[in-house]
Amino acid sequence: MPAALKRRGVFFAALAIGVVVLLFGSVQTTLALWTAQADGPTSNITTGTIGLAPGSGGGSSFTFPALNGTNMLPGQSSQAVLTIANTGSTPLLFHLASAGPVVSTPGASVSIKLSGSQTSTCPGIEVPLGGAFSATTTAIDEPTGIVGPVFPLAVGASTMWCIRAELVSVSGQQPATFTITFNFKADQDRP
Repeated sequence: MPAALKRRGVFFAALAIGVVVLLFGSVQTTLALWTAQADGPTSNITTGTIGLAPGSGGGSSFTFPALNGTNMLPGQSSQAVLTIANTGSTPLLFHLASAGPVVSTPGASVSIKLSGSQTSTCPGIEVPLGGAFSATTTAIDEPTGIVGPVFPLAVGASTMWCIRAELVSVSGQQPATFTITFNFKADQDRP
């Protein structure tokens, strides 16, 4: 075998070894970026149950008998205190998700303006309520979404809300009978 071919073979062999070394070296470096690790602070993971009890019942939905619409005229208001308790085993963050009338009179339609304040007693009807949810909330014939603040509630704790319902209008079959349903959303309060 001539010397020129021998040198060319050695050159290509050295070049091939260099390419293989570069290839495996770069893969290992890239692989190291994918396997990075970091330690975080230690903490305990606990589980629990979420239980929100508006009024005297349980569950996240509550029909408030004190605000039933019977013998009301448009412009009249009714108000009562609602107690909301955490019956679960973990702290909660909750808010009123939707509220509104459920009409039981066929062919009737009602419009209700709801407002609420976090207080243990209800003030006079002429005093505006706010803080729990907006006084501009008007629901027609069914519960509608409510935008309001989120409230923390510790395990075993309760809070009281004064809730006011003003009958805005009635149309269709009259007199109309309705109840007001409140739907709450509760989530675990994670530290």
